[in-house]
Amino acid sequence: MEEELKLQIMDDTAPVWKRIAEHPLLAISKEPPLQLHAFYFDSRDGALQRARLAYRVRREEDTWIATLKAGGQSAGGLHQRPEWNVPVASNQPDLSVFTDSEAAAMLAPFTELDLQVILETRFERHESRVIHTDGSEIIVALDRGEILARGQSEPIREVELELAKGNAAAVLEMGAALCQDLPLIPDQESKLFRGLRLAGLVSDEKPRDTAWPLHRRENAGNAFSQILTWQLQQIIHETRKHWAKTSAESFHDLRKSVRSLRATLRFCRVLDPDNLLQPFRLALQEWFHQQNQKRDYEALLGYWTEIAATMTLDPAPLQGILSAQAPQQAEQLPQLVAILLKLWASLMRHPLTHAKNLQDFSEAQLHREDRKLMAAGKMLLDHPGALHSLRIRIKNIRYVMITLAPLWPGKDSKALLKLLATLQGIAGEIHDADMAGQYLNPLTNNRKAGVAFQAGALLGFLQGREARQRKKFQKFWLRLESTARPWDL
Repeated sequence: MEEELKLQIMDDTAPVWKRIAEHPLLAISKEPPLQLHAFYFDSRDGALQRARLAYRVRREEDTWIATLKAGGQSAGGLHQRPEWNVPVASNQPDLSVFTDSEAAAMLAPFTELDLQVILETRFERHESRVIHTDGSEIIVALDRGEILARGQSEPIREVELELAKGNAAAVLEMGAALCQDLPLIPDQESKLFRGLRLAGLVSDEKPRDTAWPLHRRENAGNAFSQILTWQLQQIIHETRKHWAKTSAESFHDLRKSVRSLRATLRFCRVLDPDNLLQPFRLALQEWFHQQNQKRDYEALLGYWTEIAATMTLDPAPLQGILSAQAPQQAEQLPQLVAILLKLWASLMRHPLTHAKNLQDFSEAQLHREDRKLMAAGKMLLDHPGALHSLRIRIKNIRYVMITLAPLWPGKDSKALLKLLATLQGIAGEIHDADMAGQYLNPLTNNRKAGVAFQAGALLGFLQGREARQRKKFQKFWLRLESTARPWDL
């Protein structure tokens, strides 16, 4: 069984490559790199690919090695799949060389296939073997080269951490330490998949799963360990997308996913009696809060673009000032990835436990959280400033409900989720009006042409709408109080 973490190098400049090659954790020697040239085979109609089998013959210096990989899983950059390697005389395809009974059985329907080369890889590899603090052995491979398919090429720039012996959590922990220091990010795409895409034999991107499948009678601890792992894998995927092509929309999606993970971590605290997950809750909270200013400026720019269009004003004066003042520093994506990999390793080493099944635990916990939510809502009339903490409670219960909604099939949870989403949106707009003052008040005295007027117009619009939004919030809150809860049905 192959278990490896694949890390893509996101900055291929010479200084960064030197930092990677000299990183003490990788223990790369000064020896010349291995020269590798691999041929991947399949039939013209892709029979092996459809069976989720990968067959290659690779020259490693003066030796040819045939490799068969069977369908496993790849998520969050961790690749886990059965693998067989056999020395062979040449690069001519021959499936009969795999004599292991399991491999031979998988290949039995394909022994008569007319195989052809579908892609090649040529790269140099620096290798080392390191011992993790828990005694696990990890084979490190630093690869640089290219994938070749149908006259096209794509670069290979990656670090692979393959578990030779021990616990797969060690690979994740080592990956976390490297991502903290270097421009690396987990990559769930193998060289084969990238080559197939380059050749036009697979679609651009695998569809993203929308939910982890839930089983009502599964142990609650086991279920939430898997839910949390699935959520962090999705965040790693979204982080890689955002890093590769930065946009306000991808950053917003990333923040939402981090918020959902934080809500789940908070919800299942009781499943973590030794509080082993608390450091990760705090680390994610810190990362999230460090991004708030960037999010605030993006919100103000969005509001101003909308309002300026309504008022038929040129948005440029205020737009330019806000864009210049917005934080320009990196979004600390490597730090986020490092937190996620360490959390994943912790869940591997210390799975959550509980006596109840998933449905009984979730419904009892949601009942408690709902009581706290209703109590916080009653305080709002006398303490308007309590809306911020109430908004956080609304977010937390809504994100957890979205994750757990399959426990109540049909429409049982849809009405409640819709109300919570509405309340969250209204509360968010009130929050935006509250925070706008600290950014816009200083600009109302700006001497640049149009800036003071536009800052005042935006601030006046947001503050004028705040009173209306508070009334609207109360109306929907009354509806929430009377809406049926699926866990009470």
